[in-house]
Amino acid sequence: MISTTAESPEVGQLSQILRPYNPASWFHPVGIRKVLAKLEPRLPDVTGCLFLTFTFNPALFADPSLAFETGRDRLRRIFHKLRRGVEWKDKTYLIDAPNFVKVEFHANGWAHFHVIFLTRRYLPGDLLNELWKLGRTNVRRIRNKTFRYLLKYVTKGGDLPAWVLGRNRLRVVQSSRGFYRPTTETPAEEKHAESSGHKRRQTTIGERLESWRVSGLLQCRDEFRRITLGAPFMELLADLILPVALDRRYLGNGHIIINDNQQLIPWIIQKPKSVPADFMCAA
Repeated sequence: MISTTAESPEVGQLSQILRPYNPASWFHPVGIRKVLAKLEPRLPDVTGCLFLTFTFNPALFADPSLAFETGRDRLRRIFHKLRRGVEWKDKTYLIDAPNFVKVEFHANGWAHFHVIFLTRRYLPGDLLNELWKLGRTNVRRIRNKTFRYLLKYVTKGGDLPAWVLGRNRLRVVQSSRGFYRPTTETPAEEKHAESSGHKRRQTTIGERLESWRVSGLLQCRDEFRRITLGAPFMELLADLILPVALDRRYLGNGHIIINDNQQLIPWIIQKPKSVPADFMCAA
């Protein structure tokens, strides 16, 4: 049986812990939790507020990337019209309230938008269809539980469309002033970019995802260092878990005790049969 934390030996003073590298990112299945943890204290009560959904008719566009860009521009125009008031069937509908926009992706690669307005005013569905004209729309009320669920994923299938992977960046969520509750901290979606925070050359979302897959996080006391692995972390863990467990160095949840340089060799990429001394804690 694989050893647990309780069965494992105490981590020595010079030992390190190797774990998966999970950056704070909307595009990372684990890292998204870090983004949401920062965002959670600032989320408003949206009970009963307007909840709009905008989808695309693929017959109107050459590809999903063009639809996405067209849709973003159309949303801005719709918001501007609603702030000024829209005449519809002898009535004026004015929605001048803070809003929140989140993009999600279907399995076929096409995007759709969810929009929340912090208002309980009425907005006719046929008016929204007339303003959008790019596909289907939906108008309903939202609950806080639905809002939290909405934030948990960007694509339900887990795989991002190829056209998204080729972009340098894409804002998953956007909000107008006044939507979030006030705080002294920087909003999570601005503080946590899609990248790991390292200063490096501009890369695509796909390149960053692949880089994260073959990265590990090495912890020495309160210091952390990202290292490049020879293969995706979870693949290496599947191959190496038995000898690590038999050596009583597995702490559970993908956390591995590293006691000396040699124990890192099976994990790292394109390295000689020795590891630089600065990988290990100083005595």
